[in-house]
Amino acid sequence: MMEGTPVKFRILEFLENGPKRTDEICFALCKEYPGYDTDYGRAKIKFDCIELASAGIINEGEAVIDEEGKFQKGKLLIMYSISGLGKEYLSYLKETVKPQKV
Repeated sequence: MMEGTPVKFRILEFLENGPKRTDEICFALCKEYPGYDTDYGRAKIKFDCIELASAGIINEGEAVIDEEGKFQKGKLLIMYSISGLGKEYLSYLKETVKPQKV
């Protein structure tokens, strides 16, 4: 586990176990990172996912509108999965990045 590393690294590690939706990613990481359990913190995690997808490190899958308000009513919930490039990058990170003591 890469606790204490930047959020983007943890997103990759979280997706290593299979595809996850936006709400699953955000709720899991909000518990781990102090100050992220707010609308602003969750928005930062969502933006990190968008950046990782635009770099080809994770893939975007099915998108549904959050009609029930599980996460953010009326907003998209996107299914993300780790790409081949992301798996290679995560392997490299696990070997080289040392978690910070929190």
